[in-house]
Amino acid sequence: MNWSELAEVALNVLLAIAVTGVFVCTVADVVWNRRHGRAPFRVAGSARGFGPGQHLDERRREGIGPHIAQRHRRAERFIRRGECAQSPRTALLVCRWAAQTYEHWENPWAAWNAVFLAPLFAGLLALTDRLIPETALVLAAGLLLPALAVPVHRVRVLRRSARAIETNLDLAARHEAPEEEPPPPRER
Repeated sequence: MNWSELAEVALNVLLAIAVTGVFVCTVADVVWNRRHGRAPFRVAGSARGFGPGQHLDERRREGIGPHIAQRHRRAERFIRRGECAQSPRTALLVCRWAAQTYEHWENPWAAWNAVFLAPLFAGLLALTDRLIPETALVLAAGLLLPALAVPVHRVRVLRRSARAIETNLDLAARHEAPEEEPPPPRER
């Protein structure tokens, strides 16, 4: 058996494992999301969106105060460093941001799905004759190593977010939210 045949056999075994892993992780991901009351195909990732509860005061709508991106960067620094915020308003933002991040990374199956998708990509390139099996095997191994960092990163994000919530929760509870009036209707 020469190197080319050996690489082809190894790539076929890796493809079979990757396809099985993607199938199992996708099914488990859907089941996990349904059990937790979420949409079936939720994509894991960092909380970069501007969802409800992120605008903490009316002054920002009037153009006064820091921009929402500046507040998120500040909150992200507190989360990353594990520090307590100075004001109740900032502590509330840190808690909300950390909770949103925690929710996005909570599903373990989404992170493991990324691990199996990485070598599958290289295998599909070999199946479509875009790469020779030797090159595809090297590419699959090269993609697999960084993909293994995703579950490790997930654990770090979950720990960091939980620590930030625990650190800032008492101070955030002291935040007095002003009674908000509904925004005026927009003119068309």
